Amino acid sequence: MIIEKMDKVIFYLVFVFIILGIVFVYSSSYYVSMRYAKTPYYFLIRQLIWAAVSIGAFLFFISFDYRKLKDFVKPLVFVTIVLLLFVFIPGIGRESGGARRWIDFRFFSFNPSELAKMTVVIYLSYILTKKQSKLEDFTFGILPPLLLVSSIFFVILMQSGFSTAVLLLFVAFLLFFVGGASIKHIFSVIVLSLPVLVAFIIQVSYRKARILSFFDPWEDASGRGYHIIQSFKSFVDGGFLGVGLGNSIQKMGKLPTPHNDFIFSIIAEETGLLGVFFIAALYFLFFVRGILIVRNCKDKFGQLLSFGIISLIVTHAVLNMGIAVGIFPPTGVSLPFISYGGSSMLIMAAGCGILLNISRQNPDREGEQKTFKKVEDLIFENI
Repeated sequence: MIIEKMDKVIFYLVFVFIILGIVFVYSSSYYVSMRYAKTPYYFLIRQLIWAAVSIGAFLFFISFDYRKLKDFVKPLVFVTIVLLLFVFIPGIGRESGGARRWIDFRFFSFNPSELAKMTVVIYLSYILTKKQSKLEDFTFGILPPLLLVSSIFFVILMQSGFSTAVLLLFVAFLLFFVGGASIKHIFSVIVLSLPVLVAFIIQVSYRKARILSFFDPWEDASGRGYHIIQSFKSFVDGGFLGVGLGNSIQKMGKLPTPHNDFIFSIIAEETGLLGVFFIAALYFLFFVRGILIVRNCKDKFGQLLSFGIISLIVTHAVLNMGIAVGIFPPTGVSLPFISYGGSSMLIMAAGCGILLNISRQNPDREGEQKTFKKVEDLIFENI
């Protein structure tokens, strides 16, 4: 069977995440759905449809040899850029919440910036593997892929997708670092990029307001600090065991996008700290198993690709959970597989399928056991 040759833990984790997403999207969107479509099942039905499509993509990429992705890098980059530009065309692109990020296909919408994140991971994994001997040369090694990533970054930024663009850039720099690029070059680019990022924050009023609310949300509790304060209340009201599934008060018009950006806050309110720790533990387990796949992989392309996919998903999760508890400024970052959103679920499911195909092609059970033994020894040495 196909499952016997790959990391079974991640395989089952993906299904657990999708099921949790269906449950919590229904619970958190009940009130919003009634106001928006006069039915409590509006967002649930769409999440179920996207879950079925995502599972199909997940199973397909498990069987698709990841090394063949090298043949599709150029077409994938081209299609991604075209789709990113399509959102600016009237009648094709759709605006929502002040951001123009979606392509309207009549029966469904697609967010190409989600595809862009996975495209950058695949592209950089390929190009950094190909340019291994030139990575010390900034002009011919680092600059060409950096220019492409920067172009995608600015297009997403023009769509008012600041958080998505910064997350993409962060994962890209991780791949440059792990791929063997000069630390001096990476550090120089980061230092030069910071003033640009700061400028993009302070020149846009709502971004500046988000940063100010992060430092002191109570200074304007009914204005810019309202969202994060309501998120804090969710955690306080939830306590350790929660108020019960479906019994959230914050989702009833108090917390914005309770089924998307702030779904972790609703989970905290309804299932308490116990549920919060459980969700966080699942993502940590996903990270650990993913790193084992990176370690076991025999070729550079597979190593970078698996590392990029793991970094993308885990960074998403850490940012979303961190925003809910006030560690990071509030931005529009979803909780992988659990937040409402078909584009994100589909792309991340495809990424996990690629990850498991890498696991299938590079089994190393003995090395895996040795790694767990080292972790076990490290834990007991520090107790």
